[in-house]
Amino acid sequence: MRSVRPRRRGFIDLRRITIGDYMVLVAGLLTVVSLFLPWFVSSVPRTHGEWAFTYSEAASVVVIVFFLATVFLVLYPAVAAELGLSPLPFSTPIVYMTLGAVLLLLFVYELGKYACFQCQGVSRGFGIWLALISAVIYLIGAVIRWGARPTRQGQAVRDYAG
Repeated sequence: MRSVRPRRRGFIDLRRITIGDYMVLVAGLLTVVSLFLPWFVSSVPRTHGEWAFTYSEAASVVVIVFFLATVFLVLYPAVAAELGLSPLPFSTPIVYMTLGAVLLLLFVYELGKYACFQCQGVSRGFGIWLALISAVIYLIGAVIRWGARPTRQGQAVRDYAG
């Protein structure tokens, strides 16, 4: 009699990553990309469009740290089962909503920083608008992720049936 070896799964279980996680991940990536685009544009000679690193270092650091935290929160549940790690002790949609709200407030503040009433020839650049839109997409992805969570009643029905 021939023994059957259990089929080996991949390292990352993509079934554990929901559409909300993908939205949050893409929004985080767009936010990081927005750091390299001009956040304000000036028509004054010898000045050019300024990107986030030169004009707002704190916002740049916050965005990078939040992106790395997002990557960790999306990928950890997918690799935890394979590596034998325990599940996270908190709900990731709440963390996503907190990160998205902080990003939204940060970018609204940054958008107001570039609203120069007495300056002629200074306008907001494409980067700050992309960052603001990606913060809203981040929050939408967090809400979708919140709706995709298994409920206790649904878990109890699956446990009873299985």
